[in-house]
Amino acid sequence: MSLTLLHPLPTPDPTLFPSLCEPLEEAAAAEPADAAAALAFALGRLAGPKDARPVVLVTTGLWLRERGRPFARGLAGWGLGPERLIWIRAEREAEALWALEEALKSGAVAGGLASVEAPPFVATRRLDFAARAGGALGVLLRAGPTGDLSAARRRWRIKAGPSATHDFDPAAPGRVRLNAELVRRRDGPPGAWALEQDDETGRLRLVAGLAGHGLDETDRQFAAAASAAA
Repeated sequence: MSLTLLHPLPTPDPTLFPSLCEPLEEAAAAEPADAAAALAFALGRLAGPKDARPVVLVTTGLWLRERGRPFARGLAGWGLGPERLIWIRAEREAEALWALEEALKSGAVAGGLASVEAPPFVATRRLDFAARAGGALGVLLRAGPTGDLSAARRRWRIKAGPSATHDFDPAAPGRVRLNAELVRRRDGPPGAWALEQDDETGRLRLVAGLAGHGLDETDRQFAAAASAAA
């Protein structure tokens, strides 16, 4: 007996922003000064799915010396409160990669993030396998632009943008904004999107002006920069 679909399932549009994270992705800062924006983007990728399991954050000694300890209230703003976060401090990068691999393949965590400088290609392949084995998501956070090989299924380049205009106080900063450029992917063409943090959920979304709403001057400049990078 064979079944015929009267209404075939639609094929996802590869030009749309991929809101769901792949088993292993990489978020690299466009410049060292964009490292905080890259961290925010990476956290948003992991905190998005509705999964009650905790999330692992692995930081190296180099990352801590350069950028300090994670700020609990700031992490909570991106959906990772202390009740859901496991923080692992590793002095060396090899230890950080091992800790992330063990966490991902355990099945006990929803995802994991590790700050790395130059992970070997073999290590990234192991992380991809571990994430799929444990039903988890992994993100490699890098503080600068990269050109090496990686098994990450998507490689992002993140750049901080000017905040949106505040709804009630023009002199105050508004919603956090950043430009996310997808430089490599397996499921479609590259692209670039202007994103902002949603006030209610804390997750990243497309800049409202790009969805058909009115644009102020800051919105126009930021949208133009995102379009130029695409």
